[in-house]
Amino acid sequence: MADSKSDILGLQIEALYKGAPASLLSIVGAFIALCVYWRPGLEMPLAIFFFAVCAVAITHVASAAVRHAGYRDRWSPLAWSRLARGIYLLSGTFWGLGSAFMLAHGSVEQAIVACCLLMGAITVTFPAAVYVPAYNLFQIPALVFVACGLAVSGMDYGIVLAAAALMLCAVMSVIGQGVGSQLALALALSEENSRLVARLEERGAALEVANAELFAQSNTDPLTGVANRRQLMSFLREVGGRCALLVVDVDHFKSYNDSFGHAEGDTCLKLIARTLEGGVIAGRDLVARQGGEEFVVVLADRSLKDAELLAEQLRASIEALEGRRKAQLRRGVTISIGLAWRGTKRDKPIADLMQEADAALYEAKRTGRNRVCHGGSDDAARVVA
Repeated sequence: MADSKSDILGLQIEALYKGAPASLLSIVGAFIALCVYWRPGLEMPLAIFFFAVCAVAITHVASAAVRHAGYRDRWSPLAWSRLARGIYLLSGTFWGLGSAFMLAHGSVEQAIVACCLLMGAITVTFPAAVYVPAYNLFQIPALVFVACGLAVSGMDYGIVLAAAALMLCAVMSVIGQGVGSQLALALALSEENSRLVARLEERGAALEVANAELFAQSNTDPLTGVANRRQLMSFLREVGGRCALLVVDVDHFKSYNDSFGHAEGDTCLKLIARTLEGGVIAGRDLVARQGGEEFVVVLADRSLKDAELLAEQLRASIEALEGRRKAQLRRGVTISIGLAWRGTKRDKPIADLMQEADAALYEAKRTGRNRVCHGGSDDAARVVA
């Protein structure tokens, strides 16, 4: 609750200081009063009034500039509110005393000017009702001192006008309190809405992260990090036009596992998966693990010649791992690849492509392994040179 009150006070002070430039108008008003009342014998009091009003206005604008320059957080909202209350109290006091002095030493016509200037100052200050203490510290001293000035001015109906000034002070206080309460409530609601938006954004971000993790878990092979069968089938349904399907099987992997253990076998599969991914175009092609030691590579928008060339490059890169990754492999490994290709007419469904690639893989295994075979439309596979 304390933090909430401090936040609302901070918003009130922020709104209060946004109106600080308007206080420069008080200098204009004080100058007009100086010109209207200036005469021998009044020079010193009028000069003091003018420079006092200028000093307070300049202090107010300067403090607003300091806040705007990034020093807002150097003080707490409570400390800024104390400064604001002091500024508004001094301003109201100087205007009240100056107006009372002018009413006591001027003509009726000059008194009208003084009253108009004071009412203009109170009107300009009304937005300060966003922080009621500051607003009341200006208008109450100003109107009380003016009432005293009217009472002793000797003007006709001076007492009546003084009573009217006091009534106006009470009315303005009530109005300021009501407006200030509404503004404070609006600021509180605005602050609460900002917090709700921030919480919603945090939860939305957390939900996005959770969804991304869930997607990764449901579409990624946990051992190798490549796509799983679910993502593979989804990718195959979406790929359009010509494409090539490579079914990759690690030769004699059972023997490797039995000889060196499952941990070494897992390391071998991870290395093969990374090598296959490094040989295709990320974002356009896909490498997936079907299970065990079998992988599938989907090459999107490739001619048959390009697909055969890339399949041979993948085979050669796996064969070369023994020399490049001796520390990670206990012995050399090779792969056999079955290749199926579809033209731009999409004349082969996914099931036929898979069947054709499996048949080509079987032929690669039968004819000696460590090779690429392409399955033709008549299911007769041929070895890629």
